[in-house]
Amino acid sequence: MATKSTTTAEETTQAVTKEKKFRLEELAKKSMKVFGVTSSTFAGATADLTEAEYTVSEVKKHIEEWKNGVVVKKKKEGK
Repeated sequence: MATKSTTTAEETTQAVTKEKKFRLEELAKKSMKVFGVTSSTFAGATADLTEAEYTVSEVKKHIEEWKNGVVVKKKKEGK
């Protein structure tokens, strides 16, 4: 007898909404096409990101916040 696989709505939603992550270097190469910003704007906006990989949505949100002055860089100790 075959077993029926049951998937909850939450599991399905998580699987569908899970985005692929990319290295910043990969995203930088396509900055104009993907984010509508120049490579220099991309470099400035993402300079404070420290993770190895990000989703397109995460970087897009961060760039918009940076452009709107929401992102505040931390001051270095001793300055």
